[in-house]
Amino acid sequence: MDIKRGFAHTFNVRYSAEHLAGIEPISDSLVLMSAFGMSNFLTGFIYFLVVWRAKQLAPYILLLIPLSYFIGGLGMTYQNVKMESPFIGRYIMAVYLSICLITSLIYFLSKKDT
Repeated sequence: MDIKRGFAHTFNVRYSAEHLAGIEPISDSLVLMSAFGMSNFLTGFIYFLVVWRAKQLAPYILLLIPLSYFIGGLGMTYQNVKMESPFIGRYIMAVYLSICLITSLIYFLSKKDT
């Protein structure tokens, strides 16, 4: 998912800004979205490395993803940063974060029984 988001935020940034984020595609917003896309590529490739080299870390990483977004949301709330656009991409993010959380919780709950 992060590789797809990285592609959307960098190679398809104007469309993503206008149609998914609902923001005006001006230079500053495009630069910020592109920078976020670069970090999406980084995390996506790190996730591949975890799966290939350290599978035992995968459920912990999956749990850290929604936790990190929650902490980021707290920071935005603390700084009184509010969305002014409809941000259609939030629905995709909600599904993504839910899948990460549910998958990791299923793993930890199944380990608890053994």
